[in-house]
Amino acid sequence: MADVANRRFSRIIDTFVVESFTSGEHLWVATPSFSIMLTAEVRVRYDGDWTAELAEFDVFGEFIASTFRNHRYVGMLALETSEYEPALDIIRTHRMVDSVNVVEQYETSDGRYAATILLRGRLTELTPLQALMYEGYLPIGPTKLEDGCEYFDLLLGDRSELSNAIELLSEFGSVSVERITQDIQREITPSRAEWQELLSSIPTRQREFLNTAVEMGYFEIPRAVTLEELAEEMDITKTTASTHLRKVERKLITFLLPYINLAVDD
Repeated sequence: MADVANRRFSRIIDTFVVESFTSGEHLWVATPSFSIMLTAEVRVRYDGDWTAELAEFDVFGEFIASTFRNHRYVGMLALETSEYEPALDIIRTHRMVDSVNVVEQYETSDGRYAATILLRGRLTELTPLQALMYEGYLPIGPTKLEDGCEYFDLLLGDRSELSNAIELLSEFGSVSVERITQDIQREITPSRAEWQELLSSIPTRQREFLNTAVEMGYFEIPRAVTLEELAEEMDITKTTASTHLRKVERKLITFLLPYINLAVDD
């Protein structure tokens, strides 16, 4: 981060990190008045941080959870990248990162790599998220990481607060506003736990059948293959193939339909 930001926020790390987390006292900040509610997605490139260095590895990620205490940082990051090991090395070797533990890692269907990692590090300087929280801004949802930039969805009282947020974040690097609305833009999506429960509930044979159906064009319009041809490919009867298909379709549709209905803007 730029030296000017370190000078401006040198007091914040001591008061925000130590007092608010170790003494249990409330953090006294001026919170915004929401007579006019705005939400804005703000992008900031955190110069000198490992998040900016990941730009060359086509990384998309979300900070699932994070906390700060006694100049220490702990965070959980879910990421997807085309170059897993180089991207992980960037994080591991950064001066503010002490340890990186891979919770899970797998290859996606399109040849990319996905992982969930637990980060631990030292706070030698203020981060954009800390600065926003100290100044009373309310980030909505997880912080997104893409193209070497951090994205924050902020709940704001008016456009002057947005201008102040831009000025605040500009101490860390370049800033742009990606979206402004007068409504809370909350994604209607299942939680990670719900996705995991769904994925783990699909038996291996049904998953294999579904993959084969997609690969052979069963769901194309018009169909590239019949149910009978699918059954022959899987070496099962047409009745069994139909049963597999109905069960997995019912499971997926039953899971997704409530979220589709919630997402409809009436």
